[in-house]
Amino acid sequence: MSQEFNLTLLKELEQEMVLNVLCRDEMLRKLEEQRVSKLKIQLQQLWRKGTKNANYGSQKRSCARCQKPFGILIDRGAVCKGCSHHICSHCRITVNAFLWKCTLCYASEAIKEKTGEWFFEERAKKFPTEGTK
Repeated sequence: MSQEFNLTLLKELEQEMVLNVLCRDEMLRKLEEQRVSKLKIQLQQLWRKGTKNANYGSQKRSCARCQKPFGILIDRGAVCKGCSHHICSHCRITVNAFLWKCTLCYASEAIKEKTGEWFFEERAKKFPTEGTK
């Protein structure tokens, strides 16, 4: 969003104030960009750490996040509604009494909330032709 501004119509003090605001805005944008980048890197690391090893055996017999084998009666694993992977009880985060998510899905959703990405996804769902002009 780099636009040219004509500051010649303003007094010197007003010009200085406008330039200070623009510099502060640029600094805040860079900080926000760094923050979002850091969050996405953390999510990538969590994703790599929790990705199923192809040589580890059947996907349904071990946790997709920590690769811990499931028990026969206790901690048999359950399917995450977000990613459809089988998850052990240690790799679940309870959202409310009726809903839980795996650590990866929970972190992904938290990052979308923090960055505002959820807004653009929801807008694209409601208005699918928006922005294709």
